[in-house]
Amino acid sequence: MRLRDLLRRAPATRPDPASGAAPAFDVVHGDVTTFTTTPDRLRALFDGEAHVGITRQFLVLDALADEGRARATDLGFEVTADDLARLDDDEARILGLPARFAGRLGTAIAGTTVRPDFAVDLAVRLDKYDEAYRRSGALLTVGMAPYERTFRLSPPALRALRAVERHSSVPVGHRSEAHNMRLVAELQGAQRMAEHGGSAVADPTFSLTLHHFDRFTTVEPGKVGVTVSPQPDGSLRLTPNLGDGLHPDALDQRWHQLPSDPDADGGVLRVAKDLVLLEREQLEGVREVQRRRSIPKEQVRQFLEAPGSFLDPAKVDVEMTFAWLVAGLGRIAPVSFAQATQQGPRWISDEHGATAPEVLVERPQSLAEHDEIDAQIQNAWEHDADVVPIGDHLVDISDRDRVRECQEQARRRLEELGVTPGDEHDDTVTEASPTGPQVQVGWELDDAHELADRLRAAADAAAPDRPIDHAGLKFSPFPHQVEGIEWMTRLMQASLDGADHDPARIRGALLADDMGLGKTFMTLAALGETVRSERERGLDPRPHLAVMPVALLENWLREIEAVFGSPAGPFDDVVVLQGEGVTDFRTGKGKESAVAEDQLDDRGMVRDDLLPGLMLLRVGAQYGESRLDRPGRLVLTTYDTVARYQVSLSQADWGVVVFDEAQNVKNPDILRTRAAKALRARFKLAATGTPVENSLRDFWSMLDLAQPGLLGTWPQFRERWEAPMNEAAGERKGELGRALRETVGPFMLRRVKEDHLTDLPAKHVHDGGEHAALMPQAQRQAYDDAVARYRAGAGKKGAMLGALHDLGQVCLHPGLVHDDLLASSDALAQSARTAMAVTPILDRIRAADEKAIVFVRTKAMQRALATWLRERYGVPVDVVNGDTPATGSSDSRVKRIRRFEARSGFGVIIMSPLAVGVGLTVVGANHAIHLERHWNPAKEAQATDRVYRIGQTRPVHVYYPMALHPDVESFDVNLDRLLRSKTALSGAVVVPETVSEDEVARALGLR
Repeated sequence: MRLRDLLRRAPATRPDPASGAAPAFDVVHGDVTTFTTTPDRLRALFDGEAHVGITRQFLVLDALADEGRARATDLGFEVTADDLARLDDDEARILGLPARFAGRLGTAIAGTTVRPDFAVDLAVRLDKYDEAYRRSGALLTVGMAPYERTFRLSPPALRALRAVERHSSVPVGHRSEAHNMRLVAELQGAQRMAEHGGSAVADPTFSLTLHHFDRFTTVEPGKVGVTVSPQPDGSLRLTPNLGDGLHPDALDQRWHQLPSDPDADGGVLRVAKDLVLLEREQLEGVREVQRRRSIPKEQVRQFLEAPGSFLDPAKVDVEMTFAWLVAGLGRIAPVSFAQATQQGPRWISDEHGATAPEVLVERPQSLAEHDEIDAQIQNAWEHDADVVPIGDHLVDISDRDRVRECQEQARRRLEELGVTPGDEHDDTVTEASPTGPQVQVGWELDDAHELADRLRAAADAAAPDRPIDHAGLKFSPFPHQVEGIEWMTRLMQASLDGADHDPARIRGALLADDMGLGKTFMTLAALGETVRSERERGLDPRPHLAVMPVALLENWLREIEAVFGSPAGPFDDVVVLQGEGVTDFRTGKGKESAVAEDQLDDRGMVRDDLLPGLMLLRVGAQYGESRLDRPGRLVLTTYDTVARYQVSLSQADWGVVVFDEAQNVKNPDILRTRAAKALRARFKLAATGTPVENSLRDFWSMLDLAQPGLLGTWPQFRERWEAPMNEAAGERKGELGRALRETVGPFMLRRVKEDHLTDLPAKHVHDGGEHAALMPQAQRQAYDDAVARYRAGAGKKGAMLGALHDLGQVCLHPGLVHDDLLASSDALAQSARTAMAVTPILDRIRAADEKAIVFVRTKAMQRALATWLRERYGVPVDVVNGDTPATGSSDSRVKRIRRFEARSGFGVIIMSPLAVGVGLTVVGANHAIHLERHWNPAKEAQATDRVYRIGQTRPVHVYYPMALHPDVESFDVNLDRLLRSKTALSGAVVVPETVSEDEVARALGLR
């Protein structure tokens, strides 16, 4: 039970006034440090009667729990030793923890790693003398009583001490070479962590000398990938890929060094002078790939289309690319699964030679294709690859200067041509299925315009079977919602007619209404009409599926009851296929497997008699009443679940599949998008308030999911729309946007709030000019120092990006780069932005007895701001970010928001725009303060629309505080200008475009 919940049950007692300041948390240290208190102390805290010390302690611990760095208990919090070591100095001071250990660790090595008596002893040195010591969790006590002193270990020092202790606990006679090398690798890893682990982990005072072992380098892979080696018989050989330049041939000679014990916590590989340290997670990934060492020739296509059906995505990275070991060359090329699927198994098997980079000069036929190739090359270099597949060529990119020159020549050639000729790509549209061959939609390039005309004509002619019964809904729809329900209903019902393989059959649509117009309500109402229509036709209603981010499951369940007056509404029942809900429909343990071509029937579907053995979910009539896809049922699930169970879910005959927040399938290359496209449905509805988050590719991907063929293939769309749009400006850009909107026609519904919610209160946007202030001296000095650091190292790799990060942090608060400023008593006044956010903005909001959301992305700032505002205003200040449980918790994002709204009078809540950018309503607040700007204006718009939507009754105010520099145009000024300049095609198709860090760098004179 969370402490907040406990307080509601505790008796309303008061602390003894004679007791003075309320005591702090009681602390007991160990591998898990516990902070405990009493209900009386907490009652005083929430009544505003507690000492400021315990108030600040509680806010720090509660924020750590929000971020997953602590666990709330009945009477306090638990913090692991690792998380205690990672606390910044300000957090540690507030919690009363000792200072960071700044001594030295000395090493004494005995024996060699092949002998069982190998050992490494660590000596703790403080003030030039070795001292006796003992460790308790993250605390190190040095010296003997009564002169002993206690310190808090840094993460590298904790790791080193723990590794030595773990190795020492193994009896001498049982220490294998693997045990010994793991110790060396752990100590190497601790040293690397100290040098490169980031500000929250790095420790410049930590240094270990491992003598002759210093010649080794420890490599710690992230998620395990897969290397694919084409075989002469057409099959594929799979081996684990650990990245970091580790060649699969070298690894193949070392796999035997890993422990055979299935319960082992990890292992280490010795590859030349590299020690590859694998934790349990990576070890499981290696074993998962080794379990499926070969893909038979007849299953290669299925593997490339749906690698998650062969390898567990929870253990192996199958989202984007695999490492292709080129036959005959021994070189590795990073290849996307989508790219390999398009080119086919023959392509990756037949290519045996590398082409000189000069082929790049003539290859691109447009600037858009040039940029795409450049991105592919950059990605290959990031993976330490020296070849990359471009079209039908495997291009040698090992000489980077030569490649850059070829790319520059290609761009100059295209610019001189002044035109972008058509792309020479495959022009047949296909729908991928993870369990069978690709299904031809049936049109080619010459027929593209004719097909689009036929589709628009069919959509224009669609009509509902009968007048829609809006009276059956529990509340009356707004006029724009009536229009939306009727639009969806006629298209959904029209999709019931027509042959499955008719390319002109209506298959789906894009509901792109502005955020806050009620997309979920309209969708549910239209689904209800479709169910009734099927019943009136004498048909059993098909099952329907709604796919969404996990945070929206609770919202959909509430909305169903609100719209229809019962938990199931017009559906026979509603089930949630997520978490524990999945176990209700699983047929066994393990993972789903793909099928071979001889296991398909003449329709390309899996034979009914084979289904039980090939899938893990009970899908199909053979399961009777226990089937997931029972007629008349509505299934709510998440994008990750669809990707994980794509084989099972693709076998169901869904009526309507709804993709809520469909920007989750904006990238056509990732697994979840391919799994979404593989679902069989009469109608697919993509619903999103932001049809374009980053580029027009987002828009194409969502429409290609809903109505394949309407906008052609991606190469066709890129040449016809994206490239001209990127190169256009002014009115020409608007003309193109309107032309694209006309091409989409009735397959998209796009409205904005201002045009349709006449009762919506006014929205006042207070831009940076209205709430801008000069930087205080400390902030100005930190800003100048960041610029000076950049100029001093301008030629170094990553210098520009580092400078941008530093300038952004300094403008938010200089304490983010100087801890003492973050902990100072006047911390709010140390930043122009925080000073303007609190005075006069929040003071005026408090005077009006209203509520505000402060949007901040940086977690350290979220924690600090919560503490400051709690102290200043004496009200609870919650933080909602990516670590806050999305659903299924008494302290989930939705429940925190509802508690915030339920409190009477003035209130403040701090939110990450990324955590609450979709699907959540916070109309209890009517002020939105963007304290930290986002690179993408669409993300900011999503965040603002949490308060500006149906249900809001008070005028909405949006603020953008800015920090000004007296001598130069500051980071804030330039970013604000760029964000506003990126708002394009208003009222047409696109929403604000993202702003690249490169553009900000140029504006600031850093590039």
